[in-house]
Amino acid sequence: MKRDPFKQYFKDPDKKAKLYLLVTGAMIATTALITIGTIIFILLLVGII
Repeated sequence: MKRDPFKQYFKDPDKKAKLYLLVTGAMIATTALITIGTIIFILLLVGII
């Protein structure tokens, strides 16, 4: 039977917390970038930029 690398990684609570913070930060950054891109796109359509 093969070992699951994710289970081995998640045994350490510090690593689990770091991964949680990384995923949360990535989700916030993605949302911000989508919002900024949408605003720029709308401004281009209207002709302000």
